[in-house]
Amino acid sequence: MTSLDKSYFKNPPDSFRGVPFWSINDKLDAEEIRRQVRLLKSAGYGGAFFHAREGLITPYLSKEWLDIFASAIKEGKNTGFNVWIYDENRWPSGFAGGLVPALGPKYRAKGLVLIPDSKVYGGPEIIARFRCTLDKYGMPVAYEPAKEGEEGSKYLFLTFVASVASNGRVWYDGFSYVDLLNSEAVKTFIKLGYEPYLKFREEFGKQIPGAFTDEPNVSVTPHLERRTNIPPRGHQYPIYSIPWTDKLPEIFRERRGYNLLEKLPELFFNVGDYRKTRLDFWRTFTELFTESFTKQIYEWCDKYGLKFTGHLLAEETLLSQIHTAGAMMPNYEYMHIPGIDQLGYRIWYLLLTAKQVASVASQLGKDRVLCETYGGTGNYPSFSDRKWIADFLLAMGVNLFTHHLVPYSMRGRRKRDYGLNFHWSQPWWRYNRLIEDYLARLNYILSQGSRVVEILVIHPMVGAWCSYTPVNESEVKKLDGLFRKLLEKLVELGIDFELGDELLLAKYADIIDSGFKVGRQVYRVVLVPSTPCILNSTLNLLERYVSKGGRIIFIEPTPNLVDGYRNEKLIHLIEKSVRFRIEDLTLESLLDKPIIKLESEGIGKILYHMRRVDNQLVLFIINTSREEKFRVKIGVRGEWCVEEWDPFTGEIREMGATLKEEMTWLDTTLYPIGSHLFVLKPGKPTSPKPENALTEERVYGSWRLKLLDNNVLVVDFCELSANNIDYGLLSTY
Repeated sequence: MTSLDKSYFKNPPDSFRGVPFWSINDKLDAEEIRRQVRLLKSAGYGGAFFHAREGLITPYLSKEWLDIFASAIKEGKNTGFNVWIYDENRWPSGFAGGLVPALGPKYRAKGLVLIPDSKVYGGPEIIARFRCTLDKYGMPVAYEPAKEGEEGSKYLFLTFVASVASNGRVWYDGFSYVDLLNSEAVKTFIKLGYEPYLKFREEFGKQIPGAFTDEPNVSVTPHLERRTNIPPRGHQYPIYSIPWTDKLPEIFRERRGYNLLEKLPELFFNVGDYRKTRLDFWRTFTELFTESFTKQIYEWCDKYGLKFTGHLLAEETLLSQIHTAGAMMPNYEYMHIPGIDQLGYRIWYLLLTAKQVASVASQLGKDRVLCETYGGTGNYPSFSDRKWIADFLLAMGVNLFTHHLVPYSMRGRRKRDYGLNFHWSQPWWRYNRLIEDYLARLNYILSQGSRVVEILVIHPMVGAWCSYTPVNESEVKKLDGLFRKLLEKLVELGIDFELGDELLLAKYADIIDSGFKVGRQVYRVVLVPSTPCILNSTLNLLERYVSKGGRIIFIEPTPNLVDGYRNEKLIHLIEKSVRFRIEDLTLESLLDKPIIKLESEGIGKILYHMRRVDNQLVLFIINTSREEKFRVKIGVRGEWCVEEWDPFTGEIREMGATLKEEMTWLDTTLYPIGSHLFVLKPGKPTSPKPENALTEERVYGSWRLKLLDNNVLVVDFCELSANNIDYGLLSTY
């Protein structure tokens, strides 16, 4: 669909409606499943993810489970309601309800454990030992191989242990998490967790649109087996660990050309070519995770006509991404509908998270972006709370909402599963369609065409990789702070932007006459943030862009490393480029004749999302403040006649505007949590008309209350006395 359809806006297709988590969490009954499908459909949802969660009694992936799934599909066909696969029993994805780790140690998660001490340890899992010379502060300055049994206070000895996650964890059905860097383990997960659904293959891509993966990760946990004789650790010699897999040394040598095992101290201490070694390690780790997990499942889904979606773990910062997947953005290449999650009553913490996923989607032509939304908000969010959170996500680029969550059962503690509970027991349930219609209309219109963005910001993940050590994370935290400050400054200036991941730039970027091209997006300005290092492939692109007259701006402090080494070509490029401190940036210093300009006291709290659909522009603009209203003037370059499209009603009205200095100017008010949706068409604008002023009217009188349903009072605590025994205050579940 390439043009705007007013009838679709009025009555959006089900594919643009919300797809909540359906918490399948009890002994399942086919008739109850069918009843709940009808209830969800009537409340404005287009489908649901069939999500096994805590409380499930029906055996996961059993014949009974699949029969119930079939009942949901059949009822969905009758009502126009899709049933999506959720690929795990609870989360994180990968262990198939314990079936994968049950196959043996090679499938279980692994970590490389560093034991620093005054001696070297022995054991079958030892893969390397080193002796370090120390400076006067006790930090290593040089290292060399050591032998088992060496000891002495003059040196720091490093013993590296390849350790395996231990079984016995209740959350993983008595086993452990799995090694997602091991492609064989992921292939087994597909066989055990995805292939049982092939019996419904004729519905793939139709009644079963796709599959959701939830928080897969390679986080090193403290639950590692340590058969090596390791004494209790004190403050002087803490143990550190990083992700590992058995074939990593072999794969590293193939891709990077040298022996990783000889360089292991450089991953932890500032010795040798540590910048280069860390960059190579975390790049290899990121590639391996992406290829082993995300790409492999994406290709399986693609083969069978399913859309692969979901989200990874801890997308929020540079540091958190290193801990869990190396980097988020390369994974989004291998998702049909890339996604993120949002938790609690927070929005601004998602600035980087949302920009990462939306940028890749925009660049690679993925029209839908998912967000698992409202988890952890409790059971008291109002419709205005839901609008406030959703508007922020829509402005960022999300256009498919997965509501957290719809409980199949609320028996016992099932009612306390990280709600908001989207449930027919809620007093607002009969009105739920009001806000779902609002979101569906916006999902439709904000998935058409392509986003209009003029600035590309290079993502500093490479700099974070070459800076990271688990011994001291402060350098990456500082880089996180600088990057966050830059992104917030751009928002404060009223500038939209997208991010460029360096691994993806190497595959999809090119320099053309009209600008810096990444996939289907073309940018006028490239912004290089404060980062110690960039890739050589990125440097080559920047040099080509400058040679074509392109505008590059470096933020101080500027990088000085390329692929981990000092590079004179980079230094020369910086010297002849524009440089700014973050605090000195202005709209004028970044963009000459921007396509859109905002004038308001609320800039910084106002966000917008502009798209080009054929020869039209779509502009969604929001006020993120919950207390303040703002008058805002919006200038859009060119001559446009303007319509306002109302997502609450589907109605469309003409909007007045004025022409000034080659821009069409709109003048409007954004009330707290307010928003406007404008469609701009080529032509001369009509003259503005006075706005209808909103007045506050206080409502007086008595209220009448009545009980809508039985057993909807949730009791958090009670005092229990029985058989003359006082048990005091107890929590309920």
